[in-house]
Amino acid sequence: MLLSASLLLTGKVDAAQDLQITGTPTIVPGATPTFDMSRLASPVVPEVREQVDKGAIIYWGVCMACHGDRGQGLTDEWRLGAFGEDANCWQSGCHGGDYPPQGFEMPKTLIFPPLGTAGALGRFENAQQLYDYVVEMMPWWKPRSLGPEKAWQVTAYLLKMRGSLPGGLFLNETNASAVPVHRAIPVPQHQNNGIFFFIGTLVFAAIGLLTRDYFAARESASGRDLSTGRAARPNFFAHLHPPTIPAAQSRWRYTLGAGGAGVFLFLVLLVTGLLEMFYYVPLPEKAAVSIETMINFVPFGALVRNLHYWSAQLLVITALIHLARVIFTGAYSAQRKFNFLLGLGLLVFVILLDFTGYVLRWDEGIRWALTAGTNLLKSIPWIGPGLYEFVLGGSGPGPAALLRFYSWHIYVLALAGVIVLIWHLFRVRRDGGISTAPVLEREDPARITRTDLLKREILGMFIGGIFLLILSTWMPAPIAAPIRANTILDADSSAPWFFLWVQQLLKLGDPFLLGVLLPCGVLILIGALPYVFKDIRPNELGRWFPRSGQIMQLLFIIIAVLIMALTAFSVLKTP
Repeated sequence: MLLSASLLLTGKVDAAQDLQITGTPTIVPGATPTFDMSRLASPVVPEVREQVDKGAIIYWGVCMACHGDRGQGLTDEWRLGAFGEDANCWQSGCHGGDYPPQGFEMPKTLIFPPLGTAGALGRFENAQQLYDYVVEMMPWWKPRSLGPEKAWQVTAYLLKMRGSLPGGLFLNETNASAVPVHRAIPVPQHQNNGIFFFIGTLVFAAIGLLTRDYFAARESASGRDLSTGRAARPNFFAHLHPPTIPAAQSRWRYTLGAGGAGVFLFLVLLVTGLLEMFYYVPLPEKAAVSIETMINFVPFGALVRNLHYWSAQLLVITALIHLARVIFTGAYSAQRKFNFLLGLGLLVFVILLDFTGYVLRWDEGIRWALTAGTNLLKSIPWIGPGLYEFVLGGSGPGPAALLRFYSWHIYVLALAGVIVLIWHLFRVRRDGGISTAPVLEREDPARITRTDLLKREILGMFIGGIFLLILSTWMPAPIAAPIRANTILDADSSAPWFFLWVQQLLKLGDPFLLGVLLPCGVLILIGALPYVFKDIRPNELGRWFPRSGQIMQLLFIIIAVLIMALTAFSVLKTP
């Protein structure tokens, strides 16, 4: 396969032209009857011009004279045919010593390399490197006069001239490092059709799961198999729930569906994260480029990345909602105190996973995390510097930090999060299922089977999956230009949204007291509340805002309002 591909590729390669123009003798212009003068005409571009069309106009007006209409360079054929009596560019009156006021002198030894031939632009690997040269060095008689926007347009046209510009791609500093100069990468087409097909598959699958009566058939009134007479045993998935559940406490208006949604989002994160690992490269010079390659050139790569990003953000929100629901319904009481701590620890793992995944982008938007965020570790007395080096893998945020964060994200936090999640779900089942009042003190004694609960969970996953797909299709996950230096010197970017309140606190005083001690104190306080206050009275369980838990509810509301106020102030404050 490799041999066949190489033969096919080399069959289309043209011989490279000589780039050096040295010691050119004086040439007497002669007639060039075969030269087509229409080659000098302005390029025909559509009325609504795209980036590459604007680049064609700039190339025609600025670059074509020296580099040729087809990128062939300043060849004799081009000079003699295009310039006529001015074909000798080094004589006075043209670009010689007596050049006009708006002109310039052209040395004989100046190199005007070809741009569109197979061997041209050999020093550049990707579009970003080509742009850097164009914006800094071109045009050679007045460098930096194009400006960034026109330089990107010219770069896009040069790639099109070479046949390596991906169709429909708007070239910029975010994706240019992923676009090679010397080969064309096909852009996946008609991906929306695949997404719609996937959504339709989900619809039919959900309908099938909701309408079948498999679990109900196994849970008959007698609980026995009519053919054998033995008691029917539920399978693994059915055994995750007790045989029956109180009807009032299984409704969405009581649970908010936060627990099940959190598990669903966690599963989406696991699947999409595994898919991303096939393309992500945890090296400073490759990390952001590999993400851009995945987004632009891998079929459904952008969808997978968007699903992973938005699932992570929604998981943080869902976990916070679930925490609030547990506190406002008193579901932390009695034997559930330890599981409350497990859930709080799981929230910490979710936030740290989101934070480390945020750093793995390795773009200009993560500078706060690599500077201000990680420097908080240094402020811890005695153990701070050692802890900082342990977390980042060095004395400063550099190449080792990316690999260390990748290891934390994949091999430590993700595995620990899965273990704590399973433990948390097991404790829910072990502690008696959903919190509710004793049988004789319930207002509604009705119960539903695990089959009904499973159908509701499937419906919830169906609705959540459709919402997640729509969100991921229409709102791309953010990514900025790649970090192109090994050392991070400043922190101009903002913190992740879930740490904006900490960023705002850091502006008020001591980093250790306000950035480390206070957030940890808030977390410890929330975890200690069930042990400090008395248990919820049994007859008040299973409903919102029990009277015996009002103090804890009030304290949690105060903490939540302060955090949200600091976050909103950080977002709305103008620089």
